[in-house]
Amino acid sequence: MKKYIYLLAMITLFSCKNNDPEVKTAPSQEVSSQAVPVTSDLNETSTKVDVTFENEKFTKIYNAYLDVKASLVNTDKEASATTTRAFFMLLKGNEAYTAIHTATIPFTEATTVKERRAIFEKVSKAMEIQIAKEKITSGAIYKQYCPMAFNGKGAYWLSNSNEVRNPYFGDQMLKCGVVEEEIK
Repeated sequence: MKKYIYLLAMITLFSCKNNDPEVKTAPSQEVSSQAVPVTSDLNETSTKVDVTFENEKFTKIYNAYLDVKASLVNTDKEASATTTRAFFMLLKGNEAYTAIHTATIPFTEATTVKERRAIFEKVSKAMEIQIAKEKITSGAIYKQYCPMAFNGKGAYWLSNSNEVRNPYFGDQMLKCGVVEEEIK
């Protein structure tokens, strides 16, 4: 029995640091010897890519989505309330984005970052479906994945950087995840 407990502990401990060459890893998974100051923006990266779409309205929606992601990465309750409300209002009444708007409705009742993170997973799926319909005129979007999110179920999100900043764990597991796809 002790062997199984030890084995489970080791798997959990090393699950985001897989050395298997078949597994794609983001450059941001490299361990840094420098501590991140508490007051810094945890979502900040050195490889930010601005994206524009043929439809200017959708460019604004995508940027609002990124604001929500940033607030979740920073585990900022007030900012996540503000950004999710702004994102919801930007989508309200726009029939072209009904699926995304529907996914954001629970944001209006969510009171914690944890609740907003669960909703964000569904919003990310709706955004990805809509992005497939939109024409990107410049830049790239990085579809990222964390296998540890939601008790090992895993979850995706979209980013403007190839450096992973995990919105599902924030500072707990900031760089846990991989870049699954680059969308251009």
